Amino acid sequence: MAFLMNKSQNQNVSETIVSGTTEFGKNKYELEQYILRNLNNSLDINNESSYLGSFDIKIESNDTGFFYIPNLPVSYALDSQLYFKISAICAGILYPFKTLLPQNNAYFVPYDTRNPNSARAFFFPWLDGIPSRLKIDNLASFIKQNISEKSIPIMQNDICNVSTKSVTHFAISGSSGSGKTHFLRYLITCLKSFTSQIICVDPKLSDIYLLSKDLDLEVLAPTHGSNLNSFITEVNELLGRIISKIYERQEILLIEPDKRFERIYIVIDELLALVQGSSKQSREAFGQLLGTIALLGRQTSISLILCSQRFDATAFAGNTAVREQINCVFILGEINANTCQFLLPNTNVENIVVPSGIGTGIVKFTDSEHRTHIMPLLTPTYTIRKEQSTWEIISINIM
Repeated sequence: MAFLMNKSQNQNVSETIVSGTTEFGKNKYELEQYILRNLNNSLDINNESSYLGSFDIKIESNDTGFFYIPNLPVSYALDSQLYFKISAICAGILYPFKTLLPQNNAYFVPYDTRNPNSARAFFFPWLDGIPSRLKIDNLASFIKQNISEKSIPIMQNDICNVSTKSVTHFAISGSSGSGKTHFLRYLITCLKSFTSQIICVDPKLSDIYLLSKDLDLEVLAPTHGSNLNSFITEVNELLGRIISKIYERQEILLIEPDKRFERIYIVIDELLALVQGSSKQSREAFGQLLGTIALLGRQTSISLILCSQRFDATAFAGNTAVREQINCVFILGEINANTCQFLLPNTNVENIVVPSGIGTGIVKFTDSEHRTHIMPLLTPTYTIRKEQSTWEIISINIM
C-alpha cells in the first residue's frame, strides 16, 4: 500500500519545519552519506555494505536523482527485486527533501564504462522537495493569467502542468468524496478559456450539468421519466455524431495533411453509472463507439475526458482498447494495487508517498512532453468570484 503522509494538526508548525529542513537536501555529499547510512542499516544483501566496498551512492549532477553503483563482483542479484527494495527504503527516508518517482522495472543506466566492475548503475529519479497544492484565490483571474492550450497548472511550482497539445485522452478515477468532481470542474473551466468545443455528459443530472449550463456548454443529461436504456441511446447518438466529425476531418487531412483543427472535448462523468443497468446491446454499442473515438481521436483532435468512481472492463463496456489510448491518468483517494490495477496495470504503487486527505492521489502521463513517472497528486483548491459574491468551490484542509 502507498505511504500516506498525514497532516500535522498545527499547520504553521508543520510548514515551518518543512521549509527549514529542505535545505538539507541541497548538499550533495551530505545527502549521499545519508542515503548510504540508511541503506547499510536497512538493505539486506548477504551482509554486504558500502563499508566493504560493495556499492556506492552518487547524486546526479543536475540533481534529478541518485545512482546506486554496485562494485562487482557482488553476492547478490542486480534485478528488479533489489531495485524495489532500495526504492522502498529511500522513498520514506528522503521525504520531505525529495520525492522519489517509482518505476515499473529496474532502471539501469551506464555509469563508469571504463571500469567493467562499475560500468552500470541503478538510477532513482526524484523531484526536489515535495509537491504542493495550488491554491487559487480567484479562478477567473488565475485563468486569464496562467491558462493556455500549452499549460494548465495542476500543482504549485509548475511540477505538473497539463499540455493539451500532447495529451489526447484523460481518465479521472476516485471514490465518492475523493474530490474528483471538483477537479473535473476545474479542468472543464480551464478548457473553456480557450475553446467552446466541449460537450458534457452527466448521467446524474448534477454538478457537471450545472457547470455546463453556467459556462454555456452543450450538455446531455437524463430527462424526467427517462430510463437508463433511453439515456445511453441518446449518448450513443451523440458519439455517433462525433465519429461522423472524425471521418469528415480525416477526409480533409487526405487533401491537407498539415491541417490543424480546433480540439473537441467529450466529457463523460460517472462513466460506470452510465453503462451499469443498461441493456447488453446498448452497452456494446457504447463500447464500440467509445473505442472508435479513442483510436481515431488523436489525429483528428477529438479528446475524451472520462470520470468514474471505478474503472474496469465494465466501465468501457468491455472494450479495454479504450484504456490503451488514455495518456493522462488521475487517480484520487486511496492508492493501492486494487484501485490502480485497471488504469495502471503492472505498475508498482506500493512505495509512493501520497499525501492524505481530499483531492490527493497520483498522476501518470504517457506522452513525449510530460514526465512519464508516476507522481503524487494534490488537486487545486479554488474560489469563484461572481457578482460581488464569493463561493468556495472546494475547501480542503489537508496541508
